[in-house]
Amino acid sequence: MIRPLWLGGYAVVAVLALAACAPSAGTPAPRRTAAAGDRRAGPGTSGPTSAACTRATKVAIVDRATGDGGHRYAFSPGTLTIERGAFLAVTNRSAEVHELIAEPDAGMVTSVLDLAERQVIQFPEAGSFTVRSATEHRAVLRLRVAGESGCAAPEPTLTITGGDTVEPARLSVAATQNFAMVNESAGPQTVTCSGGDGDNSRVDPGETQLLAIDEPGRYTCTSRQHPGLRATVTVSGRRARG
Repeated sequence: MIRPLWLGGYAVVAVLALAACAPSAGTPAPRRTAAAGDRRAGPGTSGPTSAACTRATKVAIVDRATGDGGHRYAFSPGTLTIERGAFLAVTNRSAEVHELIAEPDAGMVTSVLDLAERQVIQFPEAGSFTVRSATEHRAVLRLRVAGESGCAAPEPTLTITGGDTVEPARLSVAATQNFAMVNESAGPQTVTCSGGDGDNSRVDPGETQLLAIDEPGRYTCTSRQHPGLRATVTVSGRRARG
């Protein structure tokens, strides 16, 4: 399974991980993007310090029926505690595009989740936050971010250049290890990886997303907009360690 995410300063989104992706089922909402050069992470760190820095806690936005025959959106689970600088992998399993906001400001970039998309999001600030979906039937996540040690931005990076090529063409990571995908081209890139589970990853111009692949193997990743663009990601069988 491949997963994307989003950081404060990073859109991880989401794979959401150079995740195997499926085309979005609806018209994506406008999104705000992170600058390609933005690599903000927990202060005073130079690399991952624990398992929380190399793998993401999974949460989904789901559609639930109400007693009056209506419906509402909800996070599943609805309450979480993570370490400062750690990551959430948020999957949109509902029938609506969701823009996520945090109250108070959690230091994360505005994230827009298309249908069936998963994004990895990093939370660099400690505190108690309410993460909401800006929709009519908004989903609410109660999030506690605790701890003194932060996580640095992942070093492995794939960059889509202005010539619609990807550099490097080959990348090796451990299972669950976060890595970054940067879109420096002039247009959006919808990434599809062989052997994935249908996750959708759209990376807009100038945007950085955090990606991760859970299962070992060799993945060939291409862009729906530019089929000739391809990168090979080799995922080792051992899980990443902090």
